[in-house]
Amino acid sequence: MTAPEQPLLGLWFGNFFEPFYSDEAATRAGVADAASLGFTSLNLDSKPWEDFFARYRGEPASRYVSMQELMMTEAAAHGLDVTCLALYLCGDNLYPTIRDVPPVRGEDAIRPDGSSMGTYKYWSPRAQSTMVEHVRGLLRLYGDRMHRRGDGRIVMQTMFEPIPKPSFDAEGRAHYLGWLERRHGTIEVVNRRYGTDAAGFADLAPDDYWLRPAELSWVGCAIPSADDVARRSPDFHRWIDNQTYLADVLDDYLATMARRWRALDPAIFAEPVLHQWGYFFNPPGKTDWQTGQRALDVYRAAEHLDGALFIASPLNAENRPDASALSVEASILRTANGHRRFTGGLYLGRHVNVDVYDVVPPAEAIGTYVAAGADALHTYGYSGLDDGGVLFRADDVFRDSLTTGLDWAKRVIPLLRAPRTKEAAILFPAEMSLYEPVSVDDGGRHRMDLLGWYRQLTDLGWHVDILHPDQAASGALTGYSILVVPTNSLYDLVDHRDLEDAVHTFVAGGGTLLHGPDCGLAQHAFGVSQTATEFDCLDWQEPVIPHGWTTVAYASGEALATYLGSGERAMTRTAIGSGAVYSIGFEYGYAYARQTMPIVPPQYGRREMHPLPLLRETPVAAFLGVAPSAVTTVAKGVEFARFGDRLVVVNHRASPVSLPELAELPVIAQLDAAPGVVAGHSAACFHLRPS
Repeated sequence: MTAPEQPLLGLWFGNFFEPFYSDEAATRAGVADAASLGFTSLNLDSKPWEDFFARYRGEPASRYVSMQELMMTEAAAHGLDVTCLALYLCGDNLYPTIRDVPPVRGEDAIRPDGSSMGTYKYWSPRAQSTMVEHVRGLLRLYGDRMHRRGDGRIVMQTMFEPIPKPSFDAEGRAHYLGWLERRHGTIEVVNRRYGTDAAGFADLAPDDYWLRPAELSWVGCAIPSADDVARRSPDFHRWIDNQTYLADVLDDYLATMARRWRALDPAIFAEPVLHQWGYFFNPPGKTDWQTGQRALDVYRAAEHLDGALFIASPLNAENRPDASALSVEASILRTANGHRRFTGGLYLGRHVNVDVYDVVPPAEAIGTYVAAGADALHTYGYSGLDDGGVLFRADDVFRDSLTTGLDWAKRVIPLLRAPRTKEAAILFPAEMSLYEPVSVDDGGRHRMDLLGWYRQLTDLGWHVDILHPDQAASGALTGYSILVVPTNSLYDLVDHRDLEDAVHTFVAGGGTLLHGPDCGLAQHAFGVSQTATEFDCLDWQEPVIPHGWTTVAYASGEALATYLGSGERAMTRTAIGSGAVYSIGFEYGYAYARQTMPIVPPQYGRREMHPLPLLRETPVAAFLGVAPSAVTTVAKGVEFARFGDRLVVVNHRASPVSLPELAELPVIAQLDAAPGVVAGHSAACFHLRPS
């Protein structure tokens, strides 16, 4: 078994397809290959099909099950243990026609036409019982081969890809309509929202209360249009209610099943894989895999679980390879898990449309997770039809970088025992994430705004956590000095008075808040007033060309920059108690991270002026300065993560970066470099001297 001090570095190894479905020699070679790359554990696709249940009854193993048993034996021979993906919660399989053995779901969700939706009814005791029995069987037959944490608990990645669905049988209709009545109280409220004229809740037909229910499948659903969102149409309100219901169903399911698994075996460490394509940055064009239609709030899910996990990749909302996007995902994981050590999920190989690892080497991606505080890694994958299951086909350059990253992680993770420094927070746009599919976010710009803010802060050396509004409202702002509020296009959907009170207290007590246009929090908590204005450049230390989709002027506050044409306030500082609110009249994060940059407006002729990334000093750099934790030169594109006397540096740039203040310190580097130099696209861990 894996020694407690050795981190769990797991690799999904599927045996759906040939050669690993039936070729024992190929499977033995594949397991040996995984071990040689540096992985410590194999993750097996052990979902609830009839052949597993037959095995629990003592029947001979099917070809599929027997191959997994062979993989377990081979893993042990190479010093590896295993974990199991026990469930696939949006259906029976990655593709429902791959297995020739039927799934065991207990009770299915039903479509409006009476047919099965091909997935679980999440609130059904029968469905839940099949899941418990499956996990019980896996533990009984294979528990002695499974990975155990240092505290002895068995890591069971029990749930995979939850996508709760409604059911339109009589019980399912009653379940939803009862929830709808509790949510809104009277049918008159619902009629106003939906444009219906029902006499009572029971009179609502599926097409009345669900957004185009005929489009529902085991994974897909109808989504509102950008026009629906903009107009707050009846379909928009249906969508909001539908998603809110499904989020509640998932929340209740996780809470119930966590109790049932712990009752089954207190030694289970329940760590579901909640999403496989990136949580905040979903690949454009893959509508079925958008978080914004999954009814998934990973922060809320983490409250019930031993560990919350999702798989991400270095890919931003513009579908560009970008290691800082992976860093954002890692920050979400860290903060959702309450700053406990967590498992980082990494999608290896090509990612849908882009070969991200041509730009971001695997070692850099692994270093990014270690810098975020991950003490374990779950990677997808070695084999399979999906885009990421291609490791056994990867070339030597990719494989060498992967081995470098894994070996470095094994050496560094055990050294990072102190808590990661906390300095700055970004408010997670929870409503936008939950309710806004990527397809209605023009060019991914809303998500890019958060990314740019994150990158600006880390470029100044700040340690950045991404806080959920519920966390901030409950006291989590303690210990931070900075709070950034990025774009949240759907902030108005929720009553945020507790959050706004907490943020006001935070700023009045000495904190600093930064925000852009249309910030409901700043408007409600601090009375910030804005007016729309014509696009124009800013008179700053040097003229600035803004970039975004909104241009506003502020009615009050100390003017830090004005628009060249009108002289109106473009950036302001408002003193609040001992703290301050900085208001910026364009989407600052979007401008900082956007792929394209604006040009000098024609009316300014040959006058020199530049967008944010080309300024000698950005406004936020002037407002905040370098992070107080910085012990060395900071540089754009370089992340710093301090864990007590250990400093992890990740260089996201292609060129080496020189950090002369660190030249005499002991270092564990992924790539050899001169003293005090971190090679391009790599990570290093320095041992700081006592101050």
